[in-house]
Amino acid sequence: MTSALDTLSERERDIIQERRLKDEPATLEELSQKYGVSRERVRQIEVRAFEKLQAAMQPRQIAAPA
Repeated sequence: MTSALDTLSERERDIIQERRLKDEPATLEELSQKYGVSRERVRQIEVRAFEKLQAAMQPRQIAAPA
């Protein structure tokens, strides 16, 4: 079984780690400069990554035979 973080792209994983998993999280401004995008775009990527993580952590249901 793969880790939920493995479902993310490298950039999504980095943004989540930098923003949420560090003792001193990076700001949107810092990450926007690192990736050459707007702060809003970093925020959008972060939201999308959280949605992917939630989906990856949902238990999979096996369809009953017909």
